[in-house]
Amino acid sequence: MYKQITIYDLLDILHQKLGEQNWWPAENTEEMLTGMILIQNTNWKNADRSLANLKQATNFEVDKMLAVPQDRLQELIQPSGFFHNKAIHLRSLLTAYRNDFADWEKLPTNLLRKRLVALKGVGNETADVLLLYYFHRPTFVADNYSMKLFRHLHTFTEKPTYMQLKNAVERDFKLTSKQAEELHALIDEFGKLKSDFFDDYQLRLPYLTLHTSK
Repeated sequence: MYKQITIYDLLDILHQKLGEQNWWPAENTEEMLTGMILIQNTNWKNADRSLANLKQATNFEVDKMLAVPQDRLQELIQPSGFFHNKAIHLRSLLTAYRNDFADWEKLPTNLLRKRLVALKGVGNETADVLLLYYFHRPTFVADNYSMKLFRHLHTFTEKPTYMQLKNAVERDFKLTSKQAEELHALIDEFGKLKSDFFDDYQLRLPYLTLHTSK
């Protein structure tokens, strides 16, 4: 028999095991936003190399970053891969940050998320990361680390979509934004350990429904 736990139990266990994370790892807001684009489809080591290049060239001053010619911007962020698209997406996000984020902060979370997803290069995961770490809205990031951990926790047998898992968790989600930030950070840090700690646990998500085709 597995030991049954909830999402709140999971947060407590991971916190006891790994300690406070205090993500997002960045020196300022502009570096944080830039990192959210550069980390897509790569690892922190590669993203950090691109961030170091941008810091040296622009010191993460938004107007300076937006003034960098496209070919030069691609050159600076090349270590993080997909540099052509990421240059476009980074420019889109930083423009929205400079021009729109102050107004968007006043929106309810569901409408704010729609605005974020509409930006070039901002999919479900990046939108939720932005909601968490910039706008400080309590939300769940159903990223690959979450998928792997929840599969390991026997939460589901058939892999759900991003939105299926997110919506199932958020149907009963009483975490503060800070707790939600910590949950995301702890899940990701735990995923890097490749630990078998949760072999005898089961995380229950009563609202998780999977739609299969016949």
